[in-house]
Amino acid sequence: MDQEKESKNGASEENKAEDSSSSGGSAHRLLRTTRLFLAELFTFLKQLLSIRHDTDYEKTREGIIRDIPFRGHTVYILICSVFIASIGLNLNSPAVIIGAMLIAPLMGPILGAGFAIGVNDAQLLFKSLKNFGVMVCVSLITATLYFMLTPLVEQQPELLSRTKPTTLDIFVALFGGAAGIIAGSRKEKSNVIPGVAIATALMPPLCTSGFGLATGNWAYFFGAFYLFLLNSIFICVATIIGVRYLKFPLKQFVDAVREKRVKFYMTLGMVVVILPSLYIFWGVLKESYFRSHAESFIAKVAHMEGARVVQSKLIYDDKNPTIELFLIGEDVPEDTVAIWESQLPYYNLEGVRLDIYRSGGVRSRDREIQDLSGRIRADLVEDLFVKSQEEILDKDQLIRSLQRELDKIRTGSLRIDELSKELRIQFEHLQKVSYAESIEVGEDGMLDTIPTFIVQWSNQASMREIRRNEQVLHDLMKLRLQRDTLRILRL
Repeated sequence: MDQEKESKNGASEENKAEDSSSSGGSAHRLLRTTRLFLAELFTFLKQLLSIRHDTDYEKTREGIIRDIPFRGHTVYILICSVFIASIGLNLNSPAVIIGAMLIAPLMGPILGAGFAIGVNDAQLLFKSLKNFGVMVCVSLITATLYFMLTPLVEQQPELLSRTKPTTLDIFVALFGGAAGIIAGSRKEKSNVIPGVAIATALMPPLCTSGFGLATGNWAYFFGAFYLFLLNSIFICVATIIGVRYLKFPLKQFVDAVREKRVKFYMTLGMVVVILPSLYIFWGVLKESYFRSHAESFIAKVAHMEGARVVQSKLIYDDKNPTIELFLIGEDVPEDTVAIWESQLPYYNLEGVRLDIYRSGGVRSRDREIQDLSGRIRADLVEDLFVKSQEEILDKDQLIRSLQRELDKIRTGSLRIDELSKELRIQFEHLQKVSYAESIEVGEDGMLDTIPTFIVQWSNQASMREIRRNEQVLHDLMKLRLQRDTLRILRL
């Protein structure tokens, strides 16, 4: 018995060992498979995202350096593109503005400056900045002269949209610059640079700055010029990052002390250039934050039965941001205004002033608001008139359609065989009669259906008798079909 127990215990221990080794082997295989999968995934992603193997360092450098100089033909091309862009801003034509951005040679000095900083080439950086400055001056002078001479001085939406930078403009410039240096460094060149010039929109704000100078509107000038500089700076920053990531050869100096000094001044210059843009970027982020929360507040809180917000104006200021609402309809009670103001902190709008302007003039305290009231009332009357005209046209079309359907019903009940027998009894010289619905298109493009009878008389009937019979037939069919118009044709 003891031997049997010992043999059973030994067998169970062997089974446990086999199970343990089996489970350990499964875990080991799973771990090995996972590591192999991750390694293959890493290799695939590395091959997918790698761009260094397709970079042509020498030709990229030559191409960027070739586009930096601003003289001769490039000057005239820039002047023409400035005129085209300014005309597009005047006409509020996006297509014309895009055409101007396509031919504008603005990207060369900007990419050159970013490339120079990326490879520690102080001489190339100085050359790029000099050409960039000349390019900006020529553009501003050309745009200013155009807007001083043109009789079109209306501020179009395309022009106003370039007077202030936004957060999206910064990201467009950053990713546009990255696309520019990546595409420009390929061995097989593509047409990405014109697309970058369009996306980053360097030309329109530069022309808008000229408009500000021509009209003496310094807010437009500084706002648009900030937008241009912001786009240029972040294109340059993206180029620097791209050059360093692609590991372009850095310029080597014989004198270590001079190399250190040059790198220090280049770094200092880059910091000085980027710091204002970071300050602007922070301001843009705060304004964007204010506007998004203010719009959410207006949509969810600022509404009352019997009154409607017809216009809102968001005025951003670091010290006194303001939300101005213009309402028509019933007057908004002061306690309702107080409730609205109490909701401002819940939308992260602490310290924001809420101004309510009513059509009744309770808080309309300046001439501008009174003019706005008049314009809004005129717009509402015009909208109501246009809508009423459209409703009348729709109803007229519906009436015509129903009339045609009614005519079909009426004519459908007309039995031409019975009518032919009846008419032959009444008109002895009538030989044949045919009936059809004639569809005509009027000068206004509207369709009209006219009942048409085609009759044939015998040769024994005189012309006088035929005309008299046709008139009787005309009157009889009008009465029979209850139609205002019908036509009698003779074979």
